[in-house]
Amino acid sequence: MSRLLQLHRAKLILALQEGNCSAIENEMTALLGLGVGLTPSGDDYLTGLSAVLFIDGHPAQHYRSLFISVLARRKNKTTLLSVITLREAIEQRFRESIHEFLYHVINGEQKPIQQFINEIKKIGSSSGCDMLCGMADAFAMTRPDGGNHVNQDCD
Repeated sequence: MSRLLQLHRAKLILALQEGNCSAIENEMTALLGLGVGLTPSGDDYLTGLSAVLFIDGHPAQHYRSLFISVLARRKNKTTLLSVITLREAIEQRFRESIHEFLYHVINGEQKPIQQFINEIKKIGSSSGCDMLCGMADAFAMTRPDGGNHVNQDCD
């Protein structure tokens, strides 16, 4: 399962970078329901990815309708709780700890970030860690995609 998660994660990132909508749909479909529990790891990863990609003004925000569409058509692949959690993340509604983490990262306030990471890690058995992985990938994609002030410290 871990290998499949890593494979589809890498393919999804590449598809997003290339703007390949059919590949994005294929990889999202592969990730939905991948894993065990109330919110499988693939769903949690997509939740974390969505939390960052669909922040207002993010360069990848135009994929929001595609994510919503794929989730609506493929929701039978996973649990109801995962569908709700992912849909809410796409709509930028999530736990306070995630909101606070994102707020502080975006605003460059580094001091309390570890505290929020620790709180997110406590979500579920591994859900928080899977979400953090998705957020990390989305932040890594932001830099080459030209997010606001991303290159301010580079030169």
